[in-house]
Amino acid sequence: MLSKTKALLVSVCAVALAGCDTGLQHMGTTEYGVTFRTLPTFLGGGVGGPDSVALPLQTVVVFPWETIYRFDTSPQYLSWGRGMGDGGGTSRVVQDEDVYTRARDGNEAALKLTVRYRIKPDPKSLVKLVQEVASSQADVQQLVVSVIRSEIRTCMNRLRTSEYRDDKKRNETVDEALKSAQAELSPLGIEVEAINLKQYRFVRLLADDSEDTSYQDRLREIQEMEQDIEGEKSRIETMRAKKHKEYSEAESLYNARVAEAKGYKEQSTYLGDSYYAAKSNEAKAIVAEGSAEAEGLRQQVAALSGKGGQAMLRLEVAKQLAKANPRFVALSQGQGAAIDLSKTDMNSLLQQLGVAEAVSSVAPTATPTAKEPESK
Repeated sequence: MLSKTKALLVSVCAVALAGCDTGLQHMGTTEYGVTFRTLPTFLGGGVGGPDSVALPLQTVVVFPWETIYRFDTSPQYLSWGRGMGDGGGTSRVVQDEDVYTRARDGNEAALKLTVRYRIKPDPKSLVKLVQEVASSQADVQQLVVSVIRSEIRTCMNRLRTSEYRDDKKRNETVDEALKSAQAELSPLGIEVEAINLKQYRFVRLLADDSEDTSYQDRLREIQEMEQDIEGEKSRIETMRAKKHKEYSEAESLYNARVAEAKGYKEQSTYLGDSYYAAKSNEAKAIVAEGSAEAEGLRQQVAALSGKGGQAMLRLEVAKQLAKANPRFVALSQGQGAAIDLSKTDMNSLLQQLGVAEAVSSVAPTATPTAKEPESK
């Protein structure tokens, strides 16, 4: 009888569990489950503690008075703008329309952006998330959408139209929106990891939900002209660099040739100076030698011009005659100091001397000749 009662109770419980969210539940690889008991507080009702949180890949038994709030802690992606969603995995397009905001100087702007966030895989944070914010993945997503849309509009509204086109300024403003969203959602157990601004357009949303793109079209024309200008600047800079290179090469060649010519000049100057110095020294030696020789001759002439000059000359002539052993010689002295030499046969000279001597001894005394008549 008792076994039949137990079997009946098991059957009733199985039927009851089959009609509600009860029974065995298996968590995914990135899923956490937070248990909520629909019981009075004194019986343990409400959200369970961190110890009651189901971990990934865990199988839990859910009783009829319990509910499991399941949260996927893998990265989630939200996108705004047509063509931004890829339709796969955890990526989801929030809306096809862009996020509309307004620049500080009044121009309306449409933003296409993507946000990456995740729920913190921490049991304490999950319990707090369920108690204060959301009980499902959809609630968390709605909260993230509201916060991101609000923060991106607020931060981008601080930029002027010209600052939108400044990549550095625009990216810094997006980072400010990210920090603001993190400061607001992180205490609730939601981590906003990145906000990527994919595109911005200056358009005005009309009453019929169409867009006035006249200002953006004008900006596009300006951008195209600026691109053309930048291209022309780039071409000019390239040409300038090319000409500068050619100038540098020509200048280097010129300097090399100038240095080469200067080297030739210095070498020629050195050789010329050396040759001039050598010839100058040679000329000085010749002058010195000639001066010494002239001085010697001058002194010799001075010596011969004195009283002993004739004696020295006769002695020298005698020496030369003794060496030559001549057969005849005649010496005659004029009024000056010069001595005339003439050839005379010695034998003839002796004969003449003998005849002259004989004649002088026997010749009579000469009578004076008659005077010639004086001329009238």
